[in-house]
Formats: sequence, C-alpha cells, structure tokens
Amino acid sequence: MQFDDGTIQRLESIYQTSEAAIRRKAVLDALNLKRGECSLDIGTGPGFVALEMAVAVGGTGQVECIDTSETMMRMAFTRCAGKPWVCFQIGNATELPVSSNSCDAAAVIQVLEFVPDVPEALGELYRVLRPGGRAVIVSTDWPSLVWNASDFARMTKILDAFSEHCPHIALPRVLVPMLKTAGFAIASQSILPHFNAIYSPDTFSSLTAGLIASFVPGRRGVSQDEALAWLEDLRQTGERGEWFFSLNQYLILAEKPVVRE
Repeated sequence: MQFDDGTIQRLESIYQTSEAAIRRKAVLDALNLKRGECSLDIGTGPGFVALEMAVAVGGTGQVECIDTSETMMRMAFTRCAGKPWVCFQIGNATELPVSSNSCDAAAVIQVLEFVPDVPEALGELYRVLRPGGRAVIVSTDWPSLVWNASDFARMTKILDAFSEHCPHIALPRVLVPMLKTAGFAIASQSILPHFNAIYSPDTFSSLTAGLIASFVPGRRGVSQDEALAWLEDLRQTGERGEWFFSLNQYLILAEKPVVRE
C-alpha cells in the first residue's frame, strides 16, 4: 500500500472512529505508562496514539515518534502541538534512529504487517528497549474478516486483491514465536474485535470499505467499475438492515527481560 495523500486522509478518518478509540485505550492500558518515562511510537501515523502517550508521561517524560511518511509526521506534529517533549524523526522499523536501551515502553500499532523483514524489526525493538521495558504490538488477522454482501464471488475477488496491501496478512498467528526468538517474554495476549452489525458511513467497516475500494482496481483482475459496484452493494446491504462486519486484531504485551547476574 502506498501512503499517498488520499490514503492518509482515509486513515485519518478511520482513526477517528469509536472503534479506533477503543483500541487506543486498550493499548494505553496495556502499556501502563508512568510520568517521566521515555516512550516510543513506531509508525506513529497521524499521531493519535502519540498524543495520548504524551499526556500519560507528562512534560518530564518523552515520546519518540518514528514514521516513514513525512505527510504523516506533519499531521502528528500538528496533533501534538504544545507538547515539546514529543519528538519526531523519519525512520523505519528495521533501522530505528534511537539509542540502544533508551526506552521504557513502545507502541507498534498495525505496523509490522507492512514490514518485509519482521524478525529484523523485532530485533530493533528489542535493542532500543531498556531491560524491563515493554512493548505493545497490535496486528490484524485479515483472513478472519467476515463481511456480508449479496455477491459472494465479487466480495471474495475484492478481498483477494486487497491481500496485496501488505506482506503479512495473518501475522498475529506467528508473531508470538517471533517475539520469543527475538528475546522477548510474553506478558499477555488479547483479542481486539471490530464488529459492526449496523450500517453507518462513519464506522470502521464503512470507512475501511472505501480504503479497500481505492486500493484494489488493477489488482488480480479487479476493475474500477467492480470496486465501485462492490461499494454500492455494501451500501444497499446496509440500508436493507443486513450489514454484518467482523474483523479480529490482536494485542500482545511483550517485555524485555532483566538480566540478573
């Protein structure tokens, strides 16, 4: 997926949904940030998580925001205005511009599925955390998606084309073994279900439909007309009271062990 201006604006809208707010609360609850801590937001995007991290650690703390997109970083900078303890750097998950053993906590929210070399990214995450530091990782299991539509064959074709949007569409299923190999201890695992049974244009599912429809044309034989027809079918399904959407994300709290002599 190319994070152009159109995609970024769609993501901004998705991050403002109630479902995204619930996920952010789960992330912050799991991180349990303390005043004065140094925290890291890898793949900060438009800065929603970074802002809440900044409030949690306060002015005596620090939030390091890393993203590959300059547009995203500008949005995050604007969102975190007035909080000089939030810092911004362009970088990627496999080469973090952060000192070793310098962070108390890190958030990695829907990032690793886009990274070709996940073990390398986890090695970097391990490097920058202090012993005893913790990381919250959230990743989507896209094959878990259940979505009602009147044309099942077209829905299958659209979702098959959308599977090209990231290298790892089922990363949660193998992420815990990868984390353990990187040296982490697993403190907890939980599911973050996204479930919409009522149609509304401002829900996670409706906005995600627009994101998918903008991505799939030209992939695996999907035309622009097919993508638009799929969107219209979803809208009509919702207006008939037959909307059904379910997608599972998973939250893992991992810790860098303290090595005792």
